[in-house]
Amino acid sequence: MDQNDLKAQLQARITEPILHYGFYMTKGSFTKLPSGLTSGLGKMLGGLKRKQSGGDLSGTATGASMFGFDNHQTALVLTGTSLYAIDTTTSMATRQMSFGGLLGAWPRAELTIEGQARQQSKDLMLVNLDIRHAPTGQGGQLETMAYTNLGDPSWECYRALTGQ
Repeated sequence: MDQNDLKAQLQARITEPILHYGFYMTKGSFTKLPSGLTSGLGKMLGGLKRKQSGGDLSGTATGASMFGFDNHQTALVLTGTSLYAIDTTTSMATRQMSFGGLLGAWPRAELTIEGQARQQSKDLMLVNLDIRHAPTGQGGQLETMAYTNLGDPSWECYRALTGQ
């Protein structure tokens, strides 16, 4: 699926025009496990901890997803007035993305968003977002790897969300 197809799939799920979008995982998804936590139990506990930090933005909260044994991402969709979170899954075999349900929608003016980007290589950044909606207590912590020079929609979405 190319970027235009992805954007069209996302646009079909919301009513406002999309300004930016990106795909993120729960914070800690790109962090190496501590020494000794390579067992199935260690991965399961690490996945559970990540899903908890992802909060309302982490996708499905039961079964394999809850324990980190899945390939869920969160599509963040930024419009002129709102931020939407949509559950997505990418097939490990075919690399095809499928779109799930709406995880949440919040007015942009009511959100507190903090972000940090750390350079991993010349053009690759590890991006962290902490998104909070104070009126409902919803939100979570997400991260992704984003390319800064290839028109990566996740990088552009991060910049728009954080004002950088």
